Amino acid sequence: MKLSVILLTCDRERFAARAIRCLLAQDFRDFELIVVENGSRGGVPPSLSLLAAGEPRVRLFERPRGTISTGRNFGLSQARGSFVTFFDDDDTAAPDYLSFLVNLAEETDADAAVCGSWREENGKRLPNFAEDRRLVLTPEEAVSELLLRRRCNAATPTKLFRRSLFGGIRFPEDRRVDDIFVTYKLLARARRTAFHLLPKYCFTRHGGNSSAFTTNDRLLTPEILREYGDAFRERTAWLSRRLPKIADLAQYAELSYQLSLFARLTDHGPPACEGERQRLGRELAARRAWLARCPYLQPFERERLRLVPAGEGENA
Repeated sequence: MKLSVILLTCDRERFAARAIRCLLAQDFRDFELIVVENGSRGGVPPSLSLLAAGEPRVRLFERPRGTISTGRNFGLSQARGSFVTFFDDDDTAAPDYLSFLVNLAEETDADAAVCGSWREENGKRLPNFAEDRRLVLTPEEAVSELLLRRRCNAATPTKLFRRSLFGGIRFPEDRRVDDIFVTYKLLARARRTAFHLLPKYCFTRHGGNSSAFTTNDRLLTPEILREYGDAFRERTAWLSRRLPKIADLAQYAELSYQLSLFARLTDHGPPACEGERQRLGRELAARRAWLARCPYLQPFERERLRLVPAGEGENA
């Protein structure tokens, strides 16, 4: 089997049925669709059972309610395809989404492939990481694109991975921000990653997104902020060991995100996050001089750096 598509769902019957119909209508057919029913109230929704019935490509599994990571890891344990991709239950894709990614990987002999996307919000569809240019990148180059967020972010949809890349790598089951703990490791393992950012996948933005807190500051909590901090510190340390040529870029990407969060919390952060805002300010103050001379720092980030309180010193 060429491809395993893993779709996790919980209490979103209408969205999930649409996603399954979208995948079954793909022009590429050599795939299995692993639907992980991750603990919906009332069990497997009837519409999902009907879609799976009589369709040999669909493998429907019901599990106790768990995190996104527990569902994804279970899907990985069941996958049989040479390649793996993930599909969010509230999203859609062009009819050639799967064939585009598989052909891109095979034509370039790549272990990972990335396409472009749209994002749909309030009835409007806008391009998201869209570019009609094919690139075949080394591990350092692919991870650099991720760190700079120029051609992709950490979201697993839009990305195809050779299943062997997941050997020893799983999503952290006690975390909410799971993708950012995993995607960079897969790109670092891939011998080459092919990018062709024609939009083939569509992210649907709505209030029920599991990642709604990334764009709605009122949903931020101290726990989420600490998780992000842990994830980026771990990423910096891991990449500094694995890909030392881009260690400074990894450090910049961590501090850049801290700077963005600090500015957001300063402008309109929830009162409950004030302690985290102050902590971020202290950490940024200690690295102010390093950031100020960092060649990756953008002009708008230099303005944000002015918001950071003066520190007692700087750690090199």
